[in-house]
Amino acid sequence: MEKIKVGIIGCGRTANDLHAKVLELHTEFETVACYNKTRWKAEKLAERLGAKVLDSYEEFVNCPEFSLAIILTYSDNHAPIALDCLRAGKDVLITKPWALSVEMADALIQTGKETGRKVMPFVPCHWGCDIRMLKKLMAENAIGKVFQVRRQQVTFGRRNDWQMYKEHGGGYLNNWGPHLIEQVLDFVGEPIKSVYAETKLVVNPGDTEDMFYAVLKSESGILVTVEHNIMTDDLPNWVVQGDRGTIYIKANEMELHQISYPECEDKDVYRSPVDVKKTHITLEGKRFGDHYEIYTDIAKYIRGEADYAIGLNHARHLTEVMCAIHESADTGRLIKL
Repeated sequence: MEKIKVGIIGCGRTANDLHAKVLELHTEFETVACYNKTRWKAEKLAERLGAKVLDSYEEFVNCPEFSLAIILTYSDNHAPIALDCLRAGKDVLITKPWALSVEMADALIQTGKETGRKVMPFVPCHWGCDIRMLKKLMAENAIGKVFQVRRQQVTFGRRNDWQMYKEHGGGYLNNWGPHLIEQVLDFVGEPIKSVYAETKLVVNPGDTEDMFYAVLKSESGILVTVEHNIMTDDLPNWVVQGDRGTIYIKANEMELHQISYPECEDKDVYRSPVDVKKTHITLEGKRFGDHYEIYTDIAKYIRGEADYAIGLNHARHLTEVMCAIHESADTGRLIKL
């Protein structure tokens, strides 16, 4: 079977540390072209992957030698580049955030339909072992009806790159938000109807946030808190609360706490006693997704053998929620969707 020919635009850390590691091994893909405004970065990646370096953005967009454009540039360029590539007859794999506005998300969806090309938002945490296990446990009704979900990542690390500047679409909400928010949207499985959020710049240089805290309410009333914060890494990454138990996840370690109520409750006692069955589970797999597996799914989608895991309506709602978080933090208001 002929390999899928790939062109990469944006040859920095993400290209080298994440995508190249897969592309140099995956039997379904062949990287044939690289482009970066800073030429030496493209030359370094092209040498690693056995590709050629293109001389201009226009040459990249119109290059006939590849059919899949992988877009790994600054965040503010993702959607505009993807639109140009779609109109030039290419499928697009767009790293997060795939769009910085709902209008851009709609333009990508519509242009994909008009051109007959495939639009693939790349949010690898969708394939994470944590969300997979949580969805499995929910299907089994392991903790009863879920009423609240908490999802967080924390760090004290400082960044000195473009990610800390608004002009490039930087900030930890645009950087970490797609990972965390996409997971909770996938888990809750229904639209978010209201958003309240706070953001702050705490320890990093630049002019945009390095922490965000958002409270979301779903269509049926499930409360979701999602955050990236500046603190030492000691709290769980997930807390999922149901009316018959609680799930805690820290890295790849899960604690499943299941509640048993007494068969006959004594109405005279202050609070009825409950039994708690605790089960420890070590999650197998990668929390942030197995990139080789993801690229296998991408190949199947391009070849028409399967659907892509992240549907475009789901991706659009992710953008809608992220924009609402920005708006709420900027205005101090509760945003209704």
